[in-house]
Amino acid sequence: MNPSARRFITNPLYALLSLIVSLGLAWQCLALMDYGYGFWHDHAGIGENIDQYGPENRYRSGFEHTSREQRIRLFSEIVESVHHNGNGLEAIHYQADKPPASTSLSIPLLHRAELVHLQDVANLIHTLEISLAVLTVFWVLWSGLGLCRQWPLPNLKQQAISAIVLCIALTLLLALFGFEKVFYQLHIWIFPDNHQWFFYYQDSLMSTMMKAPDLFAYIGLTLGLLGVAFFIAQAMIIQSLKKIKTATKP
Repeated sequence: MNPSARRFITNPLYALLSLIVSLGLAWQCLALMDYGYGFWHDHAGIGENIDQYGPENRYRSGFEHTSREQRIRLFSEIVESVHHNGNGLEAIHYQADKPPASTSLSIPLLHRAELVHLQDVANLIHTLEISLAVLTVFWVLWSGLGLCRQWPLPNLKQQAISAIVLCIALTLLLALFGFEKVFYQLHIWIFPDNHQWFFYYQDSLMSTMMKAPDLFAYIGLTLGLLGVAFFIAQAMIIQSLKKIKTATKP
């Protein structure tokens, strides 16, 4: 295979790998910040969603009386649990202060179907993290060997073209089918057939406090923007290292 034909194949593959690694890094960063839940609680209608549907929940009571700080803590505990194999999910409780007597009750946040679903999510995250680690190691080796042996690694422009084509394809897919349909179809493909993953707000405080699927759309947008920033940064770093390597070549 001649060099031009080889680069026609390897450049998009390297760009795709770089984009995946960048999105993975962005994902881990957002997880450390609880995906910005406090911001979305205040600005994406989550607080109002809880006020409306909390009193209608068929399994739990008093959640509408929880504070903003408590909701942020609860979401943080969910994030912590699903990123650690589901450990601690059953221990997540909220304090419901019921007026007018202001009686404080400690109530489990999640019922059985929600626990099963979040355990499925935790298993999925574990698989994704292992896959991401393997891909990251492969990307580091590819980049490192490329720099050391002066392989023709794609520059920022070449990577950007490949990434833009991919993003356009994904955008067209979402525009064609709609975010919600794609979101739900992915759930059908990913999760076991006999495990519930769709919850009405009246049946799930988990869905209510996340205003699902809206919150995931906002998180996805944030993830994409941060991932693009990391993607550009890594391409610029690789390009700078290539120039340094070339300049120091005897």
